[in-house]
Amino acid sequence: MFASLALVDGPTLQIVHSFTHPAIDHIGNLGNHLGDGLTLVLISLGIGAVGFRLGWPTWKSACIHTLLAHGVAGLFTQILKHTIGRPRPRLKQGQDWEIAPSFESGWDSFPSGHTTASFAVATVLAHYFPNGRFMWFGLAAFGGMCRVITGAHFPTDVLGGILVGIGTSLIIIHPPGKWKEYTQHTLTHGLPWLITAFGMVWIIVPHPGMELKPSLSLFLGLIAIGLGLGLRLWWIREVGSRGTSITERLLPQWPRLLMGLGLATTTGSIVVLGASLMTGMIWWMGTQSELPTEEKHRFFAGLNPIWIEVIIGLGMFFITLLTYIIRSGSLLPT
Repeated sequence: MFASLALVDGPTLQIVHSFTHPAIDHIGNLGNHLGDGLTLVLISLGIGAVGFRLGWPTWKSACIHTLLAHGVAGLFTQILKHTIGRPRPRLKQGQDWEIAPSFESGWDSFPSGHTTASFAVATVLAHYFPNGRFMWFGLAAFGGMCRVITGAHFPTDVLGGILVGIGTSLIIIHPPGKWKEYTQHTLTHGLPWLITAFGMVWIIVPHPGMELKPSLSLFLGLIAIGLGLGLRLWWIREVGSRGTSITERLLPQWPRLLMGLGLATTTGSIVVLGASLMTGMIWWMGTQSELPTEEKHRFFAGLNPIWIEVIIGLGMFFITLLTYIIRSGSLLPT
């Protein structure tokens, strides 16, 4: 995925630079300020001030670990930046560059420092305040996206920042004996989101590679999604007919894998489909090792599991239509 994403580094910036609306510049600047080191430090200190003032140990630990993760991730980033010496987009638009140590200004593109710091802090906050994990990672992803929008980094710089930021935080907040366990958990639940973002970039940005026709990939994708959704609904009904509460046992997850592969198929890309297949297998194996007591995290409290499956299915259906429209050229800039 990383090597394939490098193929669209240059074309991505060409598309970004084709949009000149002032609103886009304002959005990009907002994300840059959000991922700025000073902003993240102030957030950490604010959490610490509340924790020490009210005597909340969780907030105290979150403050200490966010500052530590931010600092260590920043150190790793600077080492990588000046060891690799990749030029910033404003200096070099092409893909050809030699890895060589450099301390010159502008030759420190990989990885993105803003993205690294944002995801380092977000990972710590997701650990201590899990109910807000989608917001923490969503804000960090927004900041990383803005680094590309403003032309400060290539997409692969952002991906590198994500990996360094999350990896650093996992090492800091967990004891060595738990590193393997939590790394596996992060891969299981994080890779599908990463592949989804990769797939969006891949279908929007022109690139070389094997492609299926939009109509054929849409047809095959809808079949896989429909089959997976039907199997999930059938299994939920079977479990319910036995008088067993659905939340007391794990439902088979492989139909969800089939739905995910169907969604990947609609992109028409062999690269996206292959990456999704490997990621889906990692996710599926991870769900098999989870305990039945974790089932409460599978469904939203108070919402019927059937409705959850229907909502997921409808969401995938609309995403497939959007993917088809993008691939057909209706939303691409001319």
